[in-house]
Amino acid sequence: MSFGRFKDDNNSNRGQAASDSTRDSTGQPGDKREAYISKGSKIIGTMQFSGPTELDGQVDGEVIAQDRLVIGEAAIVNAKISGTEVIVKGVVNGDITASKRLILKKSARVEGSITSPILSIEEGVIFEGKIAMIAAEKKSLEAVSVDNKSVATSSISSSKQLDVKLGETKTGFTTAS
Repeated sequence: MSFGRFKDDNNSNRGQAASDSTRDSTGQPGDKREAYISKGSKIIGTMQFSGPTELDGQVDGEVIAQDRLVIGEAAIVNAKISGTEVIVKGVVNGDITASKRLILKKSARVEGSITSPILSIEEGVIFEGKIAMIAAEKKSLEAVSVDNKSVATSSISSSKQLDVKLGETKTGFTTAS
């Protein structure tokens, strides 16, 4: 169990965490993560992060991220989540709000309302809840990607929501009344 804050890659005492911190959510070299909550950790309460963050432990409460937030495959998050860019690979029970983009990877299991101007849902995601597509600063809604296929959203205004249940029992979108 570990958690920490990383600033640079020259600290040899970090071992494996140093090389992981230079990878982005797809495992490619990219943004450095400044905070990491590992598998086996359990945190209850409100957590706030100013830099790129990855959660692989259990979190109960609220998570506020002002940068990229990755919910790892081992994560179990029972919390309200808000961030700039949120990438979900694990389990989330709670509402998610992303101000720039929300990505649900194939291993994600989400139950709750999600709000974001850009949404990507990979094949295999289990999602039950409502989707609210908010317009980015003075821009119209762009697109929703489901199973790597673009879905036109011009008929969905920023005040409309979609009730969606993806998984074994029901697939597709239905417009909420």
